[in-house]
Amino acid sequence: MKQIFLAIIFLTVCLSSYAFNVSVIERQAILDAARPVASTKAGQSVRLQVNKLNVDQAWAVLVGNIVSANGKGIDWDLTGGECNPSLDKMLWVVLHKTHQQWKVKHIEICADEPPYWTIEQYGGLVWPCGVYAGLEDGSGETLDVQCRKQHKLNPHIDK
Repeated sequence: MKQIFLAIIFLTVCLSSYAFNVSVIERQAILDAARPVASTKAGQSVRLQVNKLNVDQAWAVLVGNIVSANGKGIDWDLTGGECNPSLDKMLWVVLHKTHQQWKVKHIEICADEPPYWTIEQYGGLVWPCGVYAGLEDGSGETLDVQCRKQHKLNPHIDK
């Protein structure tokens, strides 16, 4: 019994350093902040499909897709030429929480490649490491692992 208890403690500690659980209320607040910005960029009401939502400290990264609010297909012509209808499309949102409100800092509604593949366009690994959990750039390591290594090399960086 003691071994099981110790194993549970061990797993909890390990997972807590990499998993960033998001409460239902927090998830809803993030979606409520991102949805109107995505709708404006899309030129129509949209719903957000979430594939990944990572939160660490006061930062969040949402990866997913937009779908029409009415259940029909997105009219990509309403995006003002921002989206190429023939290419893959990914939703990428970076949010920051200030004064108890989530605010969109970066959003792409029709990224044809994952924006985190070229994270340098956002200044590199500048957000808390947990927001990068599970995101891979093709190097064989996830970005959160790379971020933690960078942080160890540069301990003055405030993550």
